[in-house]
Amino acid sequence: MSAEPPKAPPAPVTSSPEAPFRMADGVMDMENPRTLGLKTMVADTTMLYEARVGASFSHHSGLAVFQDHLYCSWSGGKEMEDGAGQVVYYRRTADGRHWSPLQVLARPEGNDRLVAAGFLVAGDMLVAYHTRVPDYPTHNLRHPGTALFAMTSQDGLHWTEPRKMAAGFFIEGPLRLPSGRLVMGGENTGTFDEHKVRMRMLFTDAPDGLSGWSVADIHPELAVPDGLRIFDYTEPCPFLRADGVVVTPFRNYSGTLYASTSRDEGASWSAPIRTNFPDSMARFSTGVLPDGRVWILNNPGPRRMNRQLLTLSLSDDGRVFDRAWLLRSEPTAMRFPGEAKGNGWQYPCARVWKNRLWISYSINKEDVAISNIPLARLT
Repeated sequence: MSAEPPKAPPAPVTSSPEAPFRMADGVMDMENPRTLGLKTMVADTTMLYEARVGASFSHHSGLAVFQDHLYCSWSGGKEMEDGAGQVVYYRRTADGRHWSPLQVLARPEGNDRLVAAGFLVAGDMLVAYHTRVPDYPTHNLRHPGTALFAMTSQDGLHWTEPRKMAAGFFIEGPLRLPSGRLVMGGENTGTFDEHKVRMRMLFTDAPDGLSGWSVADIHPELAVPDGLRIFDYTEPCPFLRADGVVVTPFRNYSGTLYASTSRDEGASWSAPIRTNFPDSMARFSTGVLPDGRVWILNNPGPRRMNRQLLTLSLSDDGRVFDRAWLLRSEPTAMRFPGEAKGNGWQYPCARVWKNRLWISYSINKEDVAISNIPLARLT
């Protein structure tokens, strides 16, 4: 999402020793804007969508593995980010090379706009989420009617009508914990002052993710002396540490990720603490590989909103990230004008499938691509 500059300077650059995770010293050289001192991870890449006149905005990709197919959804608009009539597209593949034709997964009414919010696999059912933003002339987070909706399918081809799940703005599907509980993060919406909580953490024990969503407790103001002016879109993407603690980073204005922890399976969260993990203020992706290592995919900067470098960082324990690679770093340039668009490799989402890590992302908020890396290469 785009965001206006903060109304006040962000908090001083500090990193707490109590932060839920950190970047090891020397992994990234932030004084080297071209490569950050990182090597490039070789990956195979497929283009899923190429922008064209009248349909030149694409963003918010999400992935799921269902019935031995890989699914990718994303938001698609005429020319600007989250413009009137924006839809959700999707494609799927059985082998990673041949993808189904482009299909509209969800279409809004009138001038409403839809934002893709990922998937959930619930046994023999695939759930696809999207955020519906009613027609409104201002910032997405300001409309009190903004809400999360879900559609379901038994075969990945035929879908039910959308049903409302919860209020708020979401772009990320839920995380399923070992107990079966689902945890999902997004943003509060409506009119609020600078000290109201921006992030909106939900949880439910309904295995299909179609009911019972409750709002978790979180108090960010306890950790940020300057109120919450450091947060706008926080875009949480939680992961489960090996010790059973759920961790969620937050996007913010500081230049590094903030993060909170939950020790009660997402029912309550600690006040966010600033980490030293570089981030240029963009959506990131987290997850756990089959061997237990944790990944973070993000745009580390070095400047705010600089999304020209997409990196993959790994940690053995989810606490210290001591390895990182460039995934995409080639210069990019938009081909079509559009409000709130920008150059770069943006908004990654990743899933493990067929012994590979599959990473989808938008390019300049115009095209959608997916890259895959053999897991053996990450060792």
